[in-house]
Amino acid sequence: MSKRKLSRRALVRTLSFSAAALVGLSLFSAVCWGHLQAYRRQTAVDADRAFEETVGALNDLSASLEKSRYAGDGPMCAKVCAEIYADAGRAGTALSALPFSTVEMEELKRFISLSGDYAYTLCREAAEQGLSEEQRNNLVALSGTATELAESLRGMHGELRDGILTMDSREKQVANILDEAPAFLSARLGDYARSFPAAQELSYHGQYSSQEKQQAEPVDEAQAREQAAALLQCGPEELEIAARAEDQGRLLLTQDGRTVTVTAAGVESLRDARLVSESRIGEDEAKAAAEEALRALGFEGLRWEESARRGNVLELRGSAETDGVTGLDHEIAVGVALDDGSICALDLSAAGGEEETGEWPFSEEEAKAAVPEALHLRHVRRVTIAGADGQSVACYELDCLDDGGKRVRVYVNAQSGKQQEIMIG
Repeated sequence: MSKRKLSRRALVRTLSFSAAALVGLSLFSAVCWGHLQAYRRQTAVDADRAFEETVGALNDLSASLEKSRYAGDGPMCAKVCAEIYADAGRAGTALSALPFSTVEMEELKRFISLSGDYAYTLCREAAEQGLSEEQRNNLVALSGTATELAESLRGMHGELRDGILTMDSREKQVANILDEAPAFLSARLGDYARSFPAAQELSYHGQYSSQEKQQAEPVDEAQAREQAAALLQCGPEELEIAARAEDQGRLLLTQDGRTVTVTAAGVESLRDARLVSESRIGEDEAKAAAEEALRALGFEGLRWEESARRGNVLELRGSAETDGVTGLDHEIAVGVALDDGSICALDLSAAGGEEETGEWPFSEEEAKAAVPEALHLRHVRRVTIAGADGQSVACYELDCLDDGGKRVRVYVNAQSGKQQEIMIG
């Protein structure tokens, strides 16, 4: 009898615990389902908002490009170019936030990026001289394409609001094969993108320019071996060819874990894979070793702009000085191992070209007038920096401090006497 009672009691307990567990699991499932539904609603709202933002930004981009037709003086032309750049950035960001991406849409993204990049490169020139006839015609042509794109997306946005189109979801869902598949926005946008005209070919100094790149000069292997051997202080026959990049005009040579990249112009870079485990020399000795190695490569009159110690390696950044002009746009970066003073890293990719040392119509005293009252001038020097078109621009560097002691460098164009660039820190 007691065994039978115990069995019934155990059965009751088991059923009670099972019921409690089932209730708890049901509540947990209900909470998770609620969270999932809230997530779905939020993602749907975010996707709708992203498309709405895309449509709005493209409307603004179309209007800004249209303004270029009527902009007259320099300041207004520069203002319009700045608006185009900002609107293109907004449109590109919003388009990237949509919950889908197709190969066809890349042409839309390229058009938006081209419009912004082209306008950005015109800003400074437009502020001083206004827009040339060619530049204005290019912007007007972009305006026509942007207007057509904006109108098409406005139509899709209306169909989305009316329920004709369905916003895509990143969530993979199982659908009944008998149900009619909805018309998704991605499919409609993809169909439109396939018929979208190719982005306009523009020749300018920018990322999306149609300018043909100059054919890289071939590298003479014997000369490259001699140059790399001089840097590594080894025999040319000790070097092995790691790779050839003939389309880029580069030859990679290795020796004992050190890799040297050589172009037709000379050594471009060096990388040493060894671990520098200790420091036995000081920074002054390391700088002297770097200057000696660079002199062997033809670089004289170096001025170090930055110096930083990373573990047991001293990293240096500087530029060569020619006729009293420092070429900041031809930077040299070098890493010196503090155990033996050897060069363990070198980057001369930006060191090519000749610095501008010609006429300087504005004097140093006239350049000083460009210092804002809130800054305290420390010293002035003649330099070259890279302009918007990548060409060297002769400038006076006005090295200043603000009231809080922060370093501010103002670069004054030596040709126009106007501020060319401002760097903080």
